[in-house]
Order: sequence, then structure tokens, then C-alpha cells
Amino acid sequence: IISFLHRMVEILGISVLPCIPIALRQLLVDNEAKDMSEFLYLINQIICKFKSSANALLEDVFPAIASHLSVILSHDAFSNGFASNTEEMRELQELEKRFYAFLLHIATHDLSTVLLTPSCRHYLENIMQLLLITSCSHKEISHRKTCVQTFVNLIKDWCSSSEIEDKLPGFRVFMIEKFATGCCLQSVLDKSFNFRDGISIALFGEIMMAQKVMYERFGENFVVNFVTKLREAHCPPDLAEQYYQKLQGNDIKAFKSFYESLVMKIRQQQNGSLVFR
Repeated sequence: IISFLHRMVEILGISVLPCIPIALRQLLVDNEAKDMSEFLYLINQIICKFKSSANALLEDVFPAIASHLSVILSHDAFSNGFASNTEEMRELQELEKRFYAFLLHIATHDLSTVLLTPSCRHYLENIMQLLLITSCSHKEISHRKTCVQTFVNLIKDWCSSSEIEDKLPGFRVFMIEKFATGCCLQSVLDKSFNFRDGISIALFGEIMMAQKVMYERFGENFVVNFVTKLREAHCPPDLAEQYYQKLQGNDIKAFKSFYESLVMKIRQQQNGSLVFR
């Protein structure tokens, strides 16, 4: 059925959209990891094909998707249930990858307002926490990169320069206090973050972009909090001041290079005595 729907979406285009929800609800009856992974692959195709036109469809199926995945991708599933079964673990990992891609597609195709609807908002806090934890510490660097990109797009969609106009109350504070500190600072201070690894360098680039976007949308609130965290991490005062100057500049490469050197300087000062997790 799924392969047939893939072809319908590709060949018939937007005209098939009204017929899809019924089929999707039937497919959601199966909730094994492999089934859900194939389902998300189809949903991701629909989102990329129809973009904001898929808003109503996504609003209809999102609660069921979130409910199913909260069970399948639970911590216990990874740590206990399937640890000895290589094939089932592989299916779980593939599902996890497609779920993060699903959230990124929502955030990049003008569909993030779906997450704010009453039927979907029930799952929002858990999703935000999952994105936060993954962006900070997931062993798969590519997953961390995807989650950072998702957060950046959500900031652009949900936040303006004025907090009063934010679409999700509390999201701004969450990003400043949790994401900025945990992902943009603590995760890169951890000596496991490898600046010689290509994928990690790509992640670092996304982290730098996140800081620029937070500064654009959150202004001084972001800067004051982040510089405070830098100083708490034993960043030399002159470098903390330079950080603010580089952040305000337009040269992202110079900012990235400076921040890497700042991170290495703090690591040296910590002398291995302080490791963030």
C-alpha cells in the first residue's frame, strides 16, 4: 500500500491530497518500528511535495504519529528490549533518524504552526525535550545536526524581535537558558566534541548559525545570559567581550574560527577537571 501511495503522490500531485488521510489512518494501525519508519518516509515525501498545502493532513495525523513514537522510541526500547537483536535495533535507529528528519521537514516547509494546534500541542513539551537532549549529546552527530537545524527554523518561525509577538510563550526562555547553554556551550566544551571530524565540524557550523539567529531574535537577553555562562565556564573576560563583538559582526567564518579558539582556550584552562555532560 505504501509503495502505491508513493507513486500516487509523485504522479497525481496535489489532486491526490484529499484522498490520503483515510489511507494514512489505516496505515497507523501498525505500530512496529519498521512499519512506522516506512510511514514516516511517506509522510516526509508528502511534506516535501506539498509543503504548506499538507497542513490539514499533518494536523490530522500528527497526534497519532507522536503517540506511537513515544512508545516505540522510548528509552527502554533502546536500552533493554532490543539490545540483543541487531535487526530490530537497526530498525529502531532508522526510525529515529526518520523521525528527526520529519521534525526538520515540518520546521522548514512552513508547517511548524501544526505543532501549536490544540491536538498537537499536548506532545510539544516532550518533543522539545527530545530535540534538546539529542542536539546536546546524541552519539550520532548527524542527528544532533538535524535537531539544531530544526531549532533554528523554529526560532525563525515562532519568534520575532518582540517577545510579545512570540507564537509559543516560554519557547524563547527555553532556547536561551536550555538550548544555548546546553548545546552551544556545554556540548562543545566536552572533550568528546572532535574539531577534526568532518561531521562534527558541520554540526559546529550549525551551532554557530543558531547563535546568530538567537542574537537576531532574542537580542540582549541571549547575549547577557550566554556571556554569563561563558564566564562561569572560566572564559577569560577579554574573550567574553570579544565574543560579543564577533557575534555582532557579519563575518560568520571569523565568528566560527574565533569561537573554536575560545572553546579550546576554556578547555585548556579546565585542565580536564570539568567535563560537561
